[in-house]
Amino acid sequence: MFDHLAMYWRFICGLRGFINNPITLESARKILTEKIQNRETNFLTTVKRTIYENERSPYLKLLNLAGCEYGDLEGMVSSEGIEGCLKRLAKQGVYVSYEEFKRRKETVRGSKTFQFKESDFDNPLTLANLEIRSSGSRSSGTQTMYDFNHLRDQAVYIPIIEQVLSTTNSPKVIWLPIMPGSGPFAILLYIKIGESVVRWFSPVASRHIKPSLGNRMATDYIVKGSRLFGARFPSPEYVPLDDAWRVAEAVASVLKQHGRCTLMAYTSSAARVCQSAREKGINISGAKIIVFGEPLTEAKAHEFEMVKTRAYSNYGFSEAGSVGFACFNPAHVDEVHLQQYAFALIQHPRPIPHADVSVNAFLFTSLLPNAPKILFNMEPGDYGVIEKRECGCEFGKLGFTDHIYQIRGFDKLTGEGMTFIGTDFVRIIEEVLPAKFGGSPMDYQMLEDEDEKSHTRMSVIVSPELGNIDENKLVEVILCELNKGTDGQRMMAKIWSEVGTLRVKRMNPFTTSSGKLLPLHIQNKS
Repeated sequence: MFDHLAMYWRFICGLRGFINNPITLESARKILTEKIQNRETNFLTTVKRTIYENERSPYLKLLNLAGCEYGDLEGMVSSEGIEGCLKRLAKQGVYVSYEEFKRRKETVRGSKTFQFKESDFDNPLTLANLEIRSSGSRSSGTQTMYDFNHLRDQAVYIPIIEQVLSTTNSPKVIWLPIMPGSGPFAILLYIKIGESVVRWFSPVASRHIKPSLGNRMATDYIVKGSRLFGARFPSPEYVPLDDAWRVAEAVASVLKQHGRCTLMAYTSSAARVCQSAREKGINISGAKIIVFGEPLTEAKAHEFEMVKTRAYSNYGFSEAGSVGFACFNPAHVDEVHLQQYAFALIQHPRPIPHADVSVNAFLFTSLLPNAPKILFNMEPGDYGVIEKRECGCEFGKLGFTDHIYQIRGFDKLTGEGMTFIGTDFVRIIEEVLPAKFGGSPMDYQMLEDEDEKSHTRMSVIVSPELGNIDENKLVEVILCELNKGTDGQRMMAKIWSEVGTLRVKRMNPFTTSSGKLLPLHIQNKS
């Protein structure tokens, strides 16, 4: 209790300086240029202070096992660069897999076995101003500490986006969840660059998910504290996903009044706004839309084009925040620039146990000392394509040449911006459904796909051999299982329930190329 009170006091003390020192376009360019030029120095300094001088660090144990002292690391970076160094170390076992990071299995390297705790990955250099817990479906979720220096690092690229899109001083509309969702942090980032969010809609209401006292207090501190120091911070307005037309009307109203508007939302939520606008004749033409939380597919991009808007994709995950921002001269619809000033990214092949495929999984490494979690070849559960090219867009001119696209999760299912870990579905497929509806685990399978309206769906494939079953009851059972546990789980299950993300398909489950029938059907897009 005393730790939390101290944290909230630090938040109030630090908030004034955070708000009253906005990042300008000129300062953003200067900061980004300097950080890109000093990548190697920043990397070595961060690793030395957070890993080699931190006896609790899991990475220190792995580096010692590989026989890599700090001087060896310096030499590898000097001769091979950051990415070359990280690739060599990954081959020597210096990495943390998604399952190891989430504490779903022990870390085994050769004859050595390690058991790491969540707190072992915390940055020892930061003093938390806020904490949130991600929506882990197999545990209590990942606790991530944030301080204002990290939020500043996350906001520094946004003025460039504002300039390119001509949205500087454009009113912002947000449709993102209350805590433990990302809504409050998105608004804080806009406040940091001196921008104004005029409406904040949340797809979930506090009375529905009943967030913990800590999450309620954090939300109150953010909203009321920001207002105390002169920032415009709107209160959340509950708008369920099926009422997307209300968000479309708000965007249209801002456009009519100011001539410009930026909407920030999860990808599927934003697509719903466009569909509602088209169906109800609401004019949102010209709105700029920032999306994240799930892939921007060709089908969803078409929804934006039909109402004369355009979506710009961002990529991130809870332990790091934003790690990629939209390319403005993309070769692929979901293409983003890696935030090379803050992260290094390599790939390694890894098999997916529940899908019988191998993917080129991402491994991320923190370059800056303000990251809430220290990442050193850490696997976030995603894969995709990395390409180095000169694109000619504003970020490319600043030196951001690493592009990422076709980003997908390999052990998680994401719809409406809500992500459940795949192994939780494995338990439901293999244990819960056969016990309640008959058959065996081979009669059920989960598949992430898009419906005829380009909405992301989780299809529960059920073998026709089972005969008549109550499909509504089956979906209800799955949602009940997903609803157990944390604030984040309840929030996600509520959203999926409201919009019917789960649906039943009566067909034979897919088999892999090797003839296996697995609980999760994941297609390799890398």
